[in-house]
Amino acid sequence: MTTSRRHFIQAASAAGALATLPGSLLAQGMAGRPLDILILGGTGFIGPHEINYAKARGHNITMFNRGKTAPGKFPDVENLIGDRDDQLDALKGRDWDAVIDNSGFYPRHVRLSAELLDGHVNTYMFVSSISAYAESLTVDDDEFSAAYAKMDDPTDESESPYGPSYGPRKALCEQEVTKVFGDKAINIRPGIITGTGDPTERLRHWLRRMVVGNEILVPGREDLPVQYIDAADMCGWMIRLLEDGGGRGPYNAVGAEDPYRAKPMLEGIRDATGSSSGLTWVDWEWLRQEQPNVGGYAPMYGQGPIPFMQVNNDRALAAGLTFRPIADTAKDMIANLDGNVDAIGRQGRLDLETEATVLRKWHAEKA
Repeated sequence: MTTSRRHFIQAASAAGALATLPGSLLAQGMAGRPLDILILGGTGFIGPHEINYAKARGHNITMFNRGKTAPGKFPDVENLIGDRDDQLDALKGRDWDAVIDNSGFYPRHVRLSAELLDGHVNTYMFVSSISAYAESLTVDDDEFSAAYAKMDDPTDESESPYGPSYGPRKALCEQEVTKVFGDKAINIRPGIITGTGDPTERLRHWLRRMVVGNEILVPGREDLPVQYIDAADMCGWMIRLLEDGGGRGPYNAVGAEDPYRAKPMLEGIRDATGSSSGLTWVDWEWLRQEQPNVGGYAPMYGQGPIPFMQVNNDRALAAGLTFRPIADTAKDMIANLDGNVDAIGRQGRLDLETEATVLRKWHAEKA
């Protein structure tokens, strides 16, 4: 079960020809008044989506970052150089209509920027996460009823940004923003973000597999609820929320109107790639016994973190959040997919050879 790199690239290119252009989520006309928007970060995953959309709407953008990630990515955008860790001098003495904080992972850093920008921006929009919620989250909770996740030592900065305390730290960051900006604070809580530029394999894995072809192993339940949001959908909505000027407080930025179910979602992605591969659903516990180290298929495995895949997004929908079909997201991603077949076996997923072996055993035991 092998596929050459050349075949992979050719297949990906053919599927990508169907894709909408990266600008398909760009502005539908100019905004009413150009805003001066400061973006803390800007060159990672979601920042370029924000910048492209905002520029297309006629807004003026300033980035603040260390200048180390993708320097020169936006040569026509002002880029102030500094660091969240008490190197904020470049922001002093300046005024903006709004700030979007993409790079806040530690509450002390967020407190420093919020206090410095107080009185110099009208709105502070912080990009948080649904991971800020405690594990007690239920499908009936909304932004105001759900409890925050907590950590033993709120001052601990020893972990990497995406370490085990990522969620509790995001919760603390939100509180720092709200403490300084009050009703001028907006806390955006995304779930699983995907789309062009996604650095993870959470959706790209399935795109790669479908482009490769052959029978595809899918662990878990066909009806498992799954919430993805396209970064372009989310970031365009965030800019429009700033334009509107009325939206404040927390928003669950999760998609879509109703959670996808795993089977129709994957079938839709498969159709978008033009693949004819069959999907074989394998019991998660059986798979874990066969392959103890498997684990990179989140969120599609086992029972899944169901409350965190059925998060209430009514407030965001009422504030104008909209979604393209997941197939359109897939097409955009395919157009930018690299030809790295070896990536299929990374991040806890099965490589092609192991997947084929496991599938043969699964079929033999079920015969």
